[in-house]
Amino acid sequence: MNDEFNELFDIKEDEVEKPSVQITTQKIVIHTLIRTVILVVTAVATCVLLFIAAYDSQISLGVLALAIVVGWFTLMIIETVRLKKSNKIQLSQANSVLIGIAALMILMLIVGIK
Repeated sequence: MNDEFNELFDIKEDEVEKPSVQITTQKIVIHTLIRTVILVVTAVATCVLLFIAAYDSQISLGVLALAIVVGWFTLMIIETVRLKKSNKIQLSQANSVLIGIAALMILMLIVGIK
């Protein structure tokens, strides 16, 4: 009886590692292009809203622009974490690069404001 329990525990202690899913470069390029287009559209919409908010002194449009930016970052971070857990490392890294580029764009915009 003890031998059976030992075998059972040995089976449970074996860890099976999930292999990393290999994504073709075609899928990485398409994935990155779609996210880049969404980033550009979001950036243009945010800039237009901020311009209108500054021109008409509308605080609500500025808050809406901030909500768009925060929403985009939130969605991208959630997708990056989900892809990382699914072992789609290349797609996760592509999202991380886009998040970095977006953060750099925001920093450049803040530094450019005088």
